[in-house]
Amino acid sequence: MSQVTSGGHRRWWILGAVLIVVALAAIPVAGLAHHMISNAVGRTTKATNADGTERTVFWRDYPGIAGVDPQEIMDGPTPEEGLAAGQAMVAEIKAALSEEFGLEWAAADAQARSNPFHGPTQNYFGGESLLTNVNGPESQSMSVPQAWADKQRALSLMDGITRKYGFGALTIDSPETWPAEDRVRNLGGLTPDKQVIVNGTALGPAGQWLSFRFQDLSKDTDGTFEEKLRPPAGSPWQLNTVALSYGANGLLPAENRKEFEARLEPFRGLTPPEALES
Repeated sequence: MSQVTSGGHRRWWILGAVLIVVALAAIPVAGLAHHMISNAVGRTTKATNADGTERTVFWRDYPGIAGVDPQEIMDGPTPEEGLAAGQAMVAEIKAALSEEFGLEWAAADAQARSNPFHGPTQNYFGGESLLTNVNGPESQSMSVPQAWADKQRALSLMDGITRKYGFGALTIDSPETWPAEDRVRNLGGLTPDKQVIVNGTALGPAGQWLSFRFQDLSKDTDGTFEEKLRPPAGSPWQLNTVALSYGANGLLPAENRKEFEARLEPFRGLTPPEALES
C-alpha cells in the first residue's frame, strides 16, 4: 500500500512540475500573442455617440499619422510642393554658406535621380495613412568649417533661412543618454566642438524637416573615422563636408484630399492614443 501511495505522490509531483514549466513557458508566448493581436487590430479607444451609446474607435483607419495635427496636414503642401520648397530652402542655405565660407558643392549622385516620394506611409496606429513620405537628395559640400565658432556661424545662417520657410529652430542631436564610450565611438567626441560628426534637424509644419551634418575629419585623432567613412573611388560622397537634406514624414497628395477629409470625420474631436512601436 505504501508503494502505491509513494508512486501516486511521485506521479502527482511530476505532473505538477510539468504544469508549472508549461505555465512559465506560456507567459512569453501569451505576451507575444497579445503583441501580435494588438498590432493586427491597431490602437483602439472608446467614444460616446450623440445618443449616449459607446463605440470602439479603430485608429488603424486614421488617414493621418501619429503626432501630426491633421489640420496642419490639410493646410500644408502636397509632396511635390513640399519638395520644391524644401529644395529651394536647401539651395538658399548652400548659397549663404558658399558666400560666408567659400564652400563648393559636390555634383549630385545617383540618389538625386531616384524617386523621392514613397507612400502610403503607415499611420503608426496599426494601419496605413493617405500620406506620402518625401526624402529629398542630400547635398554635400567639398570642405567643412573646422573651428567650432565657424560651425556656430554656419548654424546661425542656416537657422535664419529655415525660419523664413516656417521651420522651427535648428537643434543639434545630443545623445546625452549614450555612455561616453558610445559617443566617442559614434561621433568622435563628448562635445560638439570635439566631434567628428555633428548632426541635427530643424522641424517644419506638417511633419517636414531639414537635416544637417558637419563631418570634420580634422577632429579624427586616430584615423578611425577616415577609415570608416572613406567613400569608394569615383563616388561624389565627401569625407569633409556640410551635408543638407529636406524631407517630410507624410504630406497629403492632392488626389487624396477628399478621401482624407472623409476618413478623418469619425476621428474629429477625439484624443489620439499613443503610437505603436515601429
